[in-house]
Amino acid sequence: MSQLPTLINKSRDALLHCHTLLSSHPRARYILAALPATILALFIPSAYRDYQSYLALGPGGPPYNVLGWLGVKLVFNPFKRDMLGTEVYDRKIALGERAGFLDDLPVREGKRPRMGSFAVPQRQVEQVPSQEIQDNLMTEYAAFLTRNKHIIDRVPSILEKYTDAAHVCHDIKLTPVAAQMKREICHVHGTSDHSVHVTLAPADCKRVIESGWGQRFPLAGTSLFRYLTLGRLPVIPMEYILIYAPRTEEEIRVVMGIVKASVQYVTGERDVQ
Repeated sequence: MSQLPTLINKSRDALLHCHTLLSSHPRARYILAALPATILALFIPSAYRDYQSYLALGPGGPPYNVLGWLGVKLVFNPFKRDMLGTEVYDRKIALGERAGFLDDLPVREGKRPRMGSFAVPQRQVEQVPSQEIQDNLMTEYAAFLTRNKHIIDRVPSILEKYTDAAHVCHDIKLTPVAAQMKREICHVHGTSDHSVHVTLAPADCKRVIESGWGQRFPLAGTSLFRYLTLGRLPVIPMEYILIYAPRTEEEIRVVMGIVKASVQYVTGERDVQ
């Protein structure tokens, strides 16, 4: 600690010496004037590429413009959390939350898709299904919602502005998780990669992640959305999971099985067709 004043003095003297050198140089003021422009020239292309990668994810919850991009970069990305760990579910299972609805979940073939670098919207940037698979998924999803209209409504998502979601019907008694999620159960990202967001039982979250079918929402478990929207959006539970977009007809069946398990968990109803 006794050397600290000496170090401070030496640093100050070095800065003063640099300032004297620049001031005495005949072109110093031109160098100093060009410095901000040089920094901008280096920053703008990188920022533009990052903004374009944000737009490439497709519209989602945040504004689909430069303000949305800046907000995500500055407000949401710093709060991203681990998306593949299952310890949080192990603890809940150990405390008694053992019930699950996915009895037979196969291991997903291949590597997990590479994800976008933004906390929201959470999207994959590879392994996007063909148009035929996208159309078939949406057909199966719509038919599922119709079959189960006695317990779920199809309404605009409160989390994704550009897609519909399955919501618990108003005449169904709310489970704690349904109340926490303001009735929203799941939604398909039909304007972009066709991945799916669902809320699952802790045991099923563990199965999904370990079998390679999805990963946790990067802001799950935070109150960020509720605080920023003054309570309009919910506190996102740790059981809020992204399911990767199906690549084949068989994977559509698996994904729809996960959607069914989500409806059973959030509604508390077993009569899901």
